[in-house]
Amino acid sequence: LNWNLFRSKLTSYHSIQLSASDKRWGQIQHKFDQMVNIPMSCLSSEWKDTLLQKSLESEIALTPESWHHGAQGLENLKADFEDKINSKLCSMDINAILTSTEWQNYLTDLDENWIEEGS
Repeated sequence: LNWNLFRSKLTSYHSIQLSASDKRWGQIQHKFDQMVNIPMSCLSSEWKDTLLQKSLESEIALTPESWHHGAQGLENLKADFEDKINSKLCSMDINAILTSTEWQNYLTDLDENWIEEGS
């Protein structure tokens, strides 16, 4: 997760006013760090299939045939690809997070409570 990217986008999605040194950033970062089931933006199925095919073609062209059928062969490459394609090649969906009711309510509460404390 990329806190700096998240932080840079936050005020584009909510009217809360935060200076660079605002203490509320610490509270927001704590909530950010505690997130689970984070919405992700990943490659489309078409791109995944294309990338897998190109990877397989490259492996076949660059490795001996004995490797293709061995324990570290193409089946292992496919499994490794599936694991990585849904994690390493995805990014958090900042739009989905910051437009969620949970985050909108949290930021509104944080903003309103701060105004009340400053009054």
